[in-house]
Amino acid sequence: MDESGNTDLDTSKRDVSKYFIVCAVVIDNDKFDSLRHEVETIRAKYFQKGEIKSSSVRDRDGHARRIKILGSILELDFKFYAVAVEKDALGRDGGFKYKRSFLKFINGLLYKQLFENFPSITVFADEHGGDEFKLSFQRYIEKNHKPDLFWDSELNLVSSHDNVLVQLADFLVGTLAKVYEDKSNQALLESYRSLIKSKALDVKEWPTKHQAYFEPDRTSKEYDRFIHYHALSKAEIYIEKHREYNDEETRLQVCVLSHLVFNSRLSSEDGYIATKRLLEHLQSCGFSSVTEQAIRSQIVSKLRDKDVLIASCNHGYKIPSSYSDLYDFVERVNSLVLPLLERFNKARNSYLVASKGEVDLLKGPEYPELAEFLHALNK
Repeated sequence: MDESGNTDLDTSKRDVSKYFIVCAVVIDNDKFDSLRHEVETIRAKYFQKGEIKSSSVRDRDGHARRIKILGSILELDFKFYAVAVEKDALGRDGGFKYKRSFLKFINGLLYKQLFENFPSITVFADEHGGDEFKLSFQRYIEKNHKPDLFWDSELNLVSSHDNVLVQLADFLVGTLAKVYEDKSNQALLESYRSLIKSKALDVKEWPTKHQAYFEPDRTSKEYDRFIHYHALSKAEIYIEKHREYNDEETRLQVCVLSHLVFNSRLSSEDGYIATKRLLEHLQSCGFSSVTEQAIRSQIVSKLRDKDVLIASCNHGYKIPSSYSDLYDFVERVNSLVLPLLERFNKARNSYLVASKGEVDLLKGPEYPELAEFLHALNK
């Protein structure tokens, strides 16, 4: 783990960051040594005898060197979580003005994501955070986790000079900061998109913004923007309300929906996420026994039952961001539902005629909505 930014909330001052970002590189135990060796190779290639440090990669060449390093990092086998906190959204007159409270809160946002999915972890953090970092970790563990026979977690404060994987976290969080602090260009943004699409389990932005506004300019672009904002709002409200639930079904729903929101915020124009990719994401988050049928019936269907807006087609699922996405969903419903109703209607009418009205598959009070649909279909 490593962090970027400072704790000063007055972002109008020179050299005070607008964001404070914490990043955790997530590695399976059995891949730890091999990844360390691969990162060491990158360090020697691009930094010779020095550390991998984001701050040592200057922007004078239009981020060309940073982009090359990112290209090498993309070939490695790891994932990462990050939390980006917009400091202007924090009240200056509250507890956040105190460094220890500030760090405790922000690191807690990240710990929560980690421990929800990986109950047993070993954390290596840059000792630069010192006592405040260690104290916030210990308090979070004491408050939120009661160790049992299957639980084992520890924190190690290490020198980044001696740990290339902490250096990897340093480079990643420094690159995130370039984007969030508007110090990037289009080429770096494209590399950043490739990085988070292939390596990020999640980049949580805090605070979450729920507002969806409909602009008076009724161009197709504004309609699409409203469709996207409204769908994001419904999704994020659901996530915030259900984040604390502990039953597995709700946790699966939050995990899938968070991934759909993450990809939609990355780019509203991105395509659908295939069911196979959602399964891979769930597995990387610790859910190993989920099936494609479960994604359809236990996750997406039940999210829709709870007023979450998810578009789908043969290519997968996404948060709708345009009329085109909504029409894809309409077309899918039309292609599935109407043929079923028509086939059932034919079967029902056949028995009605053959039995002179005695055999009615919808006789009785059990299916009033279906009877009403078929009545309209027969008009």
